Amino acid sequence: MELNRRQFIVAGGTAVAAAGLPVEQAAASAQQTTDHAKKAAPRGEWLAGETHAHDDHSSDGSLPRQTSKQALPGNLPVSDQIAEAERMGLDFLPLTDHRTYDQHWDPQWRSSKLILLPGEEANGSPHATVLGAVDTIVDGANPPGSPAFRHVQQSIWDAHAQDASWGTAHPDDGEYTREAGPNENASAQGVNTVEVWNVASDPDAEIDYAENRWNKGFRFGAVAASDCHFREVWGKASPGQPTTWVFAAERSVRGILDALRAGRTVVSATPQGAFVTIEADVDGDGVFEAVGGDEVIVRDRRLPKKARLRVRIRGGVGTKVHVYASPGRAAGPLATFTPASADQTYLVPFTLDGAHNWFRAEVRAPGDPSGVDADPTLPDQLRAATSPVFVSLNAPAVPAPEIALPPAETRDDHAALALGDTGRFAGFADVAGQGSVAHVVAQVHRDHRTSVVYRRVEPHGNAQHTIELSAGSPTASSPKIAASGDDVWVVWQDSRGQERPHRSQIFLRHSRNGGHSFEPAVRLTDTQGRAIHPAVAVLDGRHAVVAWADNDGGAFDVYAQVIGVDQAPVNLSAPGKAVSAGTATDARSPRHPASLFPAIAAAKDGGLVVTWQDNRFDPDPLWTGHTPPAGQPAGGGTDPDNWQIVASVRPAREKSWSAPVQVSAATDAADRHPGIAVDRDGTVVIMWETKRLQSSGANLSLRASRSFDGGRTWSASEPVGLNPAAMSQRPSLSRDSDGSVRAVWYDTRSADWRWKVFTSRLDRATGWTAPAQLSTLANGAFPSAADGFVVFTSDRGATRTQRDGTQQIFLLRL
Repeated sequence: MELNRRQFIVAGGTAVAAAGLPVEQAAASAQQTTDHAKKAAPRGEWLAGETHAHDDHSSDGSLPRQTSKQALPGNLPVSDQIAEAERMGLDFLPLTDHRTYDQHWDPQWRSSKLILLPGEEANGSPHATVLGAVDTIVDGANPPGSPAFRHVQQSIWDAHAQDASWGTAHPDDGEYTREAGPNENASAQGVNTVEVWNVASDPDAEIDYAENRWNKGFRFGAVAASDCHFREVWGKASPGQPTTWVFAAERSVRGILDALRAGRTVVSATPQGAFVTIEADVDGDGVFEAVGGDEVIVRDRRLPKKARLRVRIRGGVGTKVHVYASPGRAAGPLATFTPASADQTYLVPFTLDGAHNWFRAEVRAPGDPSGVDADPTLPDQLRAATSPVFVSLNAPAVPAPEIALPPAETRDDHAALALGDTGRFAGFADVAGQGSVAHVVAQVHRDHRTSVVYRRVEPHGNAQHTIELSAGSPTASSPKIAASGDDVWVVWQDSRGQERPHRSQIFLRHSRNGGHSFEPAVRLTDTQGRAIHPAVAVLDGRHAVVAWADNDGGAFDVYAQVIGVDQAPVNLSAPGKAVSAGTATDARSPRHPASLFPAIAAAKDGGLVVTWQDNRFDPDPLWTGHTPPAGQPAGGGTDPDNWQIVASVRPAREKSWSAPVQVSAATDAADRHPGIAVDRDGTVVIMWETKRLQSSGANLSLRASRSFDGGRTWSASEPVGLNPAAMSQRPSLSRDSDGSVRAVWYDTRSADWRWKVFTSRLDRATGWTAPAQLSTLANGAFPSAADGFVVFTSDRGATRTQRDGTQQIFLLRL
């Protein structure tokens, strides 16, 4: 074991002045960590996984497709890539197809061995891996004159409004070159992870980029990526080659996402390869209170003499372990040692130097290049690495980007905090009103679990009767609420902790006393697939109407049921839908058109309309791009499906539903996420977000259509709140006290770049009013409106631009 001449040693997340202090070898006993965990050591387990892999839902997701410019059949179905990850011994896997979420609607997206994470390789340039979002993160166009990273920053904020993890993919192809250094995209703040080992790139350049950002005060974890597109390279670049390990407090989707967002990660060549960890005991009490990825704040630069770093290497015989402190590899390793046994641990004393420091470990060995673009002449190639432990004096590091974010707007919007705590996530809120009382429901993340929480908000913002409706389940999500008089109904989806495989059901709870108490939950579904995206409305003031999507039959279909009236749910979307299992010779030949994200409206006369997005009209639904007829050129690239908005009607006093009717009927756009309401005269209004069929660089805008006959026929659609330089998404419709329809949505037209909530009203005489801004402070996202109330998710309670997960629910009274 050697120390170099540089006078730095790593300290529990801090760069320290070491002055030639000796390094001690310790017994390689896992019991050490277990014993100290009883005090203040982090608790969890290391889980092996992948963060970036593809299948044929990417238009170039297999070798035949990529080498033929997407003209040939595919050979990498979802099930095969999942099976390969299972064979590799992984614990978790996302399928991060290019700019699409369609892989999650494939009936093959299922595993009883792996925890499957929602994932996407988002954005056009640069690319990002977004894990844990509820649908695709759309990459918009920058307004003229904007810095290149504006749209990147907005996608980070959009992901964080969902408590998703946003990661920089292959930064040597989007953010950095050795010759020019970081470009404008590197100024984006709030990145959770950065690929330091993408096997399809140059890991050493990626590590250079990561160190450059850490030295600039950016705080994120290191991840690896096989970026696997080809089954032909399995065994060399299978999912998990290289491996990302996360130190997760729970073996669950939420536990893994929380570990990624915290940067508690290490990377290795394979799940069985050399595995290195770093921990820090900054206060010298014998308890290693920080692991790689953690930030430690100290009040005195003079650390106790017993302060130590603990570096443990397993499977490291024949390798060298280097310990680096900021500023990193350019200054040489702080310490180097050569493991002589299969499991070895070293204790490294350290001291502090500077206000902000970081320490990490890296494993090198001779052999094959670590990446396709790696320098093959390097005598030692990357074999494993940790995320840094960050140590700061008095306050956490603040990013120092080359281009600063514009100052945030400070004008007060007078929104009241309705639900959520500082440092935690509350989101996906819905609201129903009864007089001056707002009934608010939201998805809350706490202790690596997701729950559904209800709160009754009295006038003047007084909150009472907060109830966790999901009864201790760790996997409850996507709540919706409706109310009439003293009756309040809440629906949500929940797998009750079952995530291998994912098998969510729809649950309903009913309050008969204005939300003061709720009856026990009723399960509405018994699917063998996944029941998701519930919606609820009230019929005749007495009955809840619930709709949801379910893939029990293979393709996702929309179901609806009037509770207390219908004996069973009705499949609304199946009529007219063509489903095919495809052929074994083409992974892209199956046809499973998806019907998703339903919304419901009830008319005064007792009629019902359910609307949803549907891609049955696309030439090859769920597959980005298009496979051409023989002899014709391919086209479409990774362009999205032709999603359209459709509706089904149940006339008053009847129990049958109409066949699906096209509402948007646009063949040149992806129309998604509809909202619906009925005005005082019975006109049904549907609004949705739309985007031309372009993979990236195309903004979302809003369109709306009206029906004057209860939903049977629809007017030509019209734009709402159009701003070609802005992104507008996720409209929610409601009826105001005067009977007019109001829309709320969130978009990017604000000068401070942040997402803001906007509104417009439908005037029967003059049409939609000009958009008016409702939220001002920080980001506002995922709004919902009802009965004169608007709720939305906001990060205005956060105190940092990075590593502050605060997302709370705010309420406006219109």
